[in-house]
Amino acid sequence: MKRDLRRKYLNIRKRVLDKSCKDDLIFNKVISDERVLLARDILIYVSFEDEVDTRRLINYFLDNGKNVYVPRVCEKEMDFYRIDSFNDLVEGYKNILEPVGNEKISDFSKALCITPGVCFNRYGYRIGYGGGFYDRFLSRSGVFSIGVCYKECLCDLEFNEEHDVAVNRVITD
Repeated sequence: MKRDLRRKYLNIRKRVLDKSCKDDLIFNKVISDERVLLARDILIYVSFEDEVDTRRLINYFLDNGKNVYVPRVCEKEMDFYRIDSFNDLVEGYKNILEPVGNEKISDFSKALCITPGVCFNRYGYRIGYGGGFYDRFLSRSGVFSIGVCYKECLCDLEFNEEHDVAVNRVITD
């Protein structure tokens, strides 16, 4: 079921119109979110392909004094490392930009994780790319998490399995 939903919503996301306008709406909702405003540390993915754009968010957080951490995958685990600019990133796992630094976050008490997803359901469960990296990380860290996606990628189906971890909130356009 998940494989079929992943394929379906990847195709839907690829065909989303006015992505730039939708990205602007999501950007404004994220930066005004109460939990984001209170967070000292922002854990955030670097968008690629058709994902909700996070590059503008990363720049905003860096410019506004937040500590920004970006994921790096090593075998089956994913951890987040601090960056000070996009110059701190190189192509890594599946050609996704990853941090080169070694300052890994371990205290999540003042942190918030902005989480990607191919689609999300109304309970905050997500379908990603199938590696389980975010589920393992969210389960291990307990960090407050916000999923971001286009409205077209919201789903009413219940597809979660025992190992899945829901995000605390989903922000869409």
